[in-house]
Amino acid sequence: MFCCGSKKKKSNAKPEEPSTNSDTHSFKKEEESQKVNVPPPVPAKPMDEEMLRKIQEIKDLRNRSLYEKSVECEHDYITQLINKENIQEQFALDFTWAVNYTNHLKGKKTEIQSINNQNLIGPNQQIKSGLKQDVDYVVLNEQAWNFVYQMYRGGPEVKLIHPSKRESQVQSTSLNNPQSKPPKQPQSMIQTSSNSRFIQQKPMTQTVSVMATPKSVDRQVSQTMQPQPRNDSVQNYRQVNQEQKRPSISQGQIPIIGLRNPRYYCYMNSALQVLLSIDSLTEGILAIQPKYGQKFLTSYQELLRSIKRQGSFSSIAAQSVWEVCSGKFQFNQQQDSHEFLLFFLGKIQEELVGKYKNKQEFNSAEQAWSDYTSKNQDIIDFIFAGQSTSQSYCKSCNQVCEGYDPIWDLSLSINKSYTGIDLMDCLKSYYREEVINDTWKCDKCKKTNKSVKRKMFISQTPQYLIIQFKRFTTFPTSQKINDSISYTEKLDIQEFCSKGLQTKYKLKALITHMGQINGGHYKAYAERYNNWYQFDDETVSKINGKQLSDRSAYVLLYEKY
Repeated sequence: MFCCGSKKKKSNAKPEEPSTNSDTHSFKKEEESQKVNVPPPVPAKPMDEEMLRKIQEIKDLRNRSLYEKSVECEHDYITQLINKENIQEQFALDFTWAVNYTNHLKGKKTEIQSINNQNLIGPNQQIKSGLKQDVDYVVLNEQAWNFVYQMYRGGPEVKLIHPSKRESQVQSTSLNNPQSKPPKQPQSMIQTSSNSRFIQQKPMTQTVSVMATPKSVDRQVSQTMQPQPRNDSVQNYRQVNQEQKRPSISQGQIPIIGLRNPRYYCYMNSALQVLLSIDSLTEGILAIQPKYGQKFLTSYQELLRSIKRQGSFSSIAAQSVWEVCSGKFQFNQQQDSHEFLLFFLGKIQEELVGKYKNKQEFNSAEQAWSDYTSKNQDIIDFIFAGQSTSQSYCKSCNQVCEGYDPIWDLSLSINKSYTGIDLMDCLKSYYREEVINDTWKCDKCKKTNKSVKRKMFISQTPQYLIIQFKRFTTFPTSQKINDSISYTEKLDIQEFCSKGLQTKYKLKALITHMGQINGGHYKAYAERYNNWYQFDDETVSKINGKQLSDRSAYVLLYEKY
């Protein structure tokens, strides 16, 4: 809902990243000096009882000197209002006032004056022509506007013309005067965070934030699209995104922040930064109404909400995730980032749909996949699940038997050659046909073979492909393979897949490891807002250029395109 940006008047250029002497942003808490001056709400128009109770609750908390609690309450309520569906009326709010208000919601003790929309008013009490959204004003739905108006008073009210009404006015004008041209359309309302407005100004200047109306986007993209019903496990998420192919503008983008590491949490921080780079995962997780006992889901939702309240290039502790994973991952021990990544995703998935039990046989890969997706209609499987098919050749009956397994990742052995180690070579080694010298019973003729030819391929490609390199070995001795591994920004896995699948991917994030098996350090790299960043616990650094130079890759995340 909120993001950092610098106010640049009359500029159509896309915001760039901060111009500083170093790409690495330090994280120092801003001193809080001034107190909030909150005028009492004076009802000027009808309010619903819930809003009235909420305003009174915020006032009571401030009267009891519980400032932080009151801000948290106000932040959560205005967020709820801004995300309301099916609210057609929209209102303009002065940009500067919105910046000040958002800083207040972030916990900065800022004096908030009455709303002043005088600079927005044009003829007939409508918005002045030539003004730009997210430069001169921001957009609120009716309930959000009513709340801030009742809390802080001022004005005047500036109602925006709904697109359907504007179109009818244009059509009427054109019919009455064939020579007239339709008026220029104002900038469409696109969620602020999807416009890469995460900007930090040069030192000693103010960092500002902007409110946006994320739920208004879908109505502007396609007014004929009706919102699809979704249960607690995002049941229709796959159908909406795969079958309807509706235009999508992600609501899941969040500020770019660092994660604190008091001791041995770099494995967890790097994995979380990879997950935070997937906007659809953020959006899907936050859309779920948690049930009692879903502690892993709740912990990730708490982390995401905490991040949304932060300014870009700040840092927080992933406290909620630390606590829920403490039974599996001890805080005083070195841990594996890939293991944590799959464990955490698996626990959330298990809380949503339970464990998948496949005790039946299928006649085809399509049938097996249909069974799996019908029983696992959750956001985790929608994003990460694919399917692997293995073919075993029986020497007794000369038949091929197939087995089907859902997969979340590919764990590749490191295949060295005289030219070095390359991702494609590792994939070719993983999917090559091989002879397995082990007893195997044919499903068709029921005879036992002492050895069998086996070949594997991907029969369903995931939306996001996780690839892990087996750098750590424990047999015959414990060691780490430190060799550099080359990987491409764009990857096509067609030769390892069934025909007719979408097989092209682009690199989205990765985890690297420095050091040895018993001690080292994890870092993450991820693409956010069309730029690449290095995440080294609390420190976030922008990488110049798309080509990554760190070849100590341990986990790669590729996104289908």
